[in-house]
Amino acid sequence: MLKKFELMLYVDDVELIADFFKDALNAEIIKKTKLQDGSFELKLKVLDQVNINLYNVDFIKNFSPMVSLETPSIMFLTDDVEATHEQISKYSKDVGDIMVQGCQKVFNFSDPEGHYFAIGTAKD
Repeated sequence: MLKKFELMLYVDDVELIADFFKDALNAEIIKKTKLQDGSFELKLKVLDQVNINLYNVDFIKNFSPMVSLETPSIMFLTDDVEATHEQISKYSKDVGDIMVQGCQKVFNFSDPEGHYFAIGTAKD
């Protein structure tokens, strides 16, 4: 059955967003692929079984015009929301306050291009 999860995000500046994920979330670039138009796809490992593939939005518009360009709602889970908030705050200009929703601590943040993500408390 399923073994891994890969998410594709379409951004204006692949290198900028890759650097942001490396710095803010300790992601690791594991693969760089040159595409037909000369742009690059960067594959980032964010968790053991989760990768984010970054593509230039213009590449997607040209080669896959039927694909939605919207960023999905993504929530990363952590054991230490406060430490993660502090880490991300070093690299994001827009980090929300930590709030409690139900019994989970959460906050949101944006990358340098204004795509929003959320962080929540990991619960088993």
